Amino acid sequence: MRERWTAVLLLLCAFAVPPAAAQEAPYPSRPITIVIAWPPGASTDLVARAVGQRMSETLGQPIVVDSRPGAAGVLGSAHVARARPDGYTLQVTHNSTHGLISLFSRNVTYDPLRDFTYIAPLAGAANALSVNASLPIRSVADLVAYARDRPEGVQIGTSGIGSHHHLGVELLRIRTGLNFIHVPFRGGADSLTNTIAGHVPAVIGVLSTAQGPAREGRVRILGVTDPRRAPTSPEVPAIGEAIEGFGVPPVHFALIGPAGLPQPVVARLNAAANEALATPQVRARFADATVWPLGGTPEEARRLFAEDFEAFRRITEAAGIRPE
Repeated sequence: MRERWTAVLLLLCAFAVPPAAAQEAPYPSRPITIVIAWPPGASTDLVARAVGQRMSETLGQPIVVDSRPGAAGVLGSAHVARARPDGYTLQVTHNSTHGLISLFSRNVTYDPLRDFTYIAPLAGAANALSVNASLPIRSVADLVAYARDRPEGVQIGTSGIGSHHHLGVELLRIRTGLNFIHVPFRGGADSLTNTIAGHVPAVIGVLSTAQGPAREGRVRILGVTDPRRAPTSPEVPAIGEAIEGFGVPPVHFALIGPAGLPQPVVARLNAAANEALATPQVRARFADATVWPLGGTPEEARRLFAEDFEAFRRITEAAGIRPE
C-alpha cells in the first residue's frame, strides 16, 4: 500500500512542474528578426546582414533583416522599444538613431539608453570633409585660410539637419570662429553630387562615399571628422590634427533589443555577435564598405553610446541647437 501511495505522489509531483518550465525550449527556438530603421542598402543594412548571416549559423535559427525606415530612424527604433523582450526582436542601430536625433527632435518617443538592452558593439564608420578638386585647397589649413579670406562665408554641404555631418560643420565654426555655413541636402549622395558640380565648395559625408570621386580627381579629401584617424583609412588625417579640440564621434553600430532582455539571452547573443565579428568573411565584407569591426561586452556597447551621446550634446549646446 505504501509503495502505491509513493508512486501516486511521484506522479503528482511530475504533473506539478509548471507547463512553461516543462515545455520551454532552449533559446533560440525559432527565427529571430533584426530590425533596421533605414532603407535596404544603407550601411546599417550591410552591418546587420553581414553579422546576422554568421550569427544565424552559430545560433542554428534563421535571422531575418526587417527594414522599417521613417522619421530619421525613429519609427523602426520605437517598434523595437515596444517589442516583447524575449530575444526574437532585435535591432542593429547606430549612434544617430540612438542618441543624436534626440538632440534635434522632440518627436523621439523612446530614451536611447533606458528603453533598450545593449547587446554588443558591432562596427564603426568614418565621416570626412572633402572639397571640390578645382579649388586651391589641399589641407585643412588651406580651408581655414580660404574661409578667413571670405567673411561672407564658406558653404559646406551635408546629408541633412541633425546628422553627424551637420555637427561637423557646427564644430568647424565653433573651433575656428569662421563663417562656415551649413547647407543641408536630401542625403549624402545629393550633397556630394552638388560639391562635385561646384554648387557648394565643400562637403562633410561618409568617408567611403567620397573615396571613389577622390580617386577620380573630382573631390579632395582633407580629413576625417572623427577624433582620430580611421582604422580603415589611416592615410587620411584627422581634422583635429590641424584644429585643436575638433572631433565628432564616428558612426558606431550596435546590436540591441528591448529593455528587460533576460541575461542568458543577452549572453548568448553577445557571444554569437563577437564570434561573427572575428570571422574573415564578416571582416572582408566590412572592409569592402570601409567599416571596421568592434566587438565587446554589453556594458561596453552601452558605455560607447552613452559617451557618444554626451559628445553630441556638448557640440549641440555650444552651437545653440535645441530640439524642435
